Amino acid sequence: MNTDRLEEYLETIFYLITKNRSPAKTKQISEELNVSPPSVTEMVKKLNSSGLVEYTPYQGVELTEKGTDEAIRIKRKHQVLETFLVDVLGFDRKEAHKEACELEHAVSDSVLEKIYEFLGSPEYCPDGHSINIDKNNIKRENEFIPLDEMEEGSTGKIARVALPRETKERLNSLGILTGEDLEVRRKQKQGCISVIAMGSEIALGKDIAKKIFITPSNNRM
Repeated sequence: MNTDRLEEYLETIFYLITKNRSPAKTKQISEELNVSPPSVTEMVKKLNSSGLVEYTPYQGVELTEKGTDEAIRIKRKHQVLETFLVDVLGFDRKEAHKEACELEHAVSDSVLEKIYEFLGSPEYCPDGHSINIDKNNIKRENEFIPLDEMEEGSTGKIARVALPRETKERLNSLGILTGEDLEVRRKQKQGCISVIAMGSEIALGKDIAKKIFITPSNNRM
């Protein structure tokens, strides 16, 4: 069995299960990987025979404990590489995601840990998701978006601040705290964003705003 392809399937199945909180459907896997449904069914049967998934026709695919361990390992590798590409090499998130998909199959676990240490053992990846997942407490991530992608006048609740400790502490002192409400007052052409948090107006640069993740309210999003 092709190892790269196996890893792509496990990572996709893990993503769909955590997103939907239900077994991954073969149609969903097909759409995510852009492959034919018969090809998905064939691969899922192989994964089932290898003890990585449990497949029930017409119901979907679940990961076994062995499959979950492997999927989490692959996802973490992707997140660490994506963080390196964004924070060190300056890739944007979309490019970094694509490149990390290619690199994750070639980088050994030992090299990955060296990269993770070099990055300062970050808690979150550029998309704001936890890098180190507890397999015994896998929950669906809150629906959040980077602050720099919010529109003027929109509001939401601060979900995560994926920035270094010193920067996070400075933002906390200004009212940018996890769980607090936030409103986007205005966005300027140069990328600066003015927000209202805890009654105060705060100006944030784009590099900071893209690392602050918001659970949007049901308004102008």
